[in-house]
Amino acid sequence: MPTLTFKVSPAEARKIRAQARQQKATLSAYLRKLALPEEPPAERKIVMKIHPVSGLPYNAAPGRPVTQAEIDAALVDFP
Repeated sequence: MPTLTFKVSPAEARKIRAQARQQKATLSAYLRKLALPEEPPAERKIVMKIHPVSGLPYNAAPGRPVTQAEIDAALVDFP
């Protein structure tokens, strides 16, 4: 794994380490999070269809797995 090195003053080093501790993260994880913020998830297209066997509506968007939350919501009224 590549290693990145950069110079900071002793005061800057103390401040960066203190902020990492405050976030309960390692120094590497803290700096990585600052340098590479997570991108928001791409919006998913919804293609609602009615299932031919069950008659229930479902999201038929291609390449999209069914989530446990969707299964639970579909079965909420099941006896």
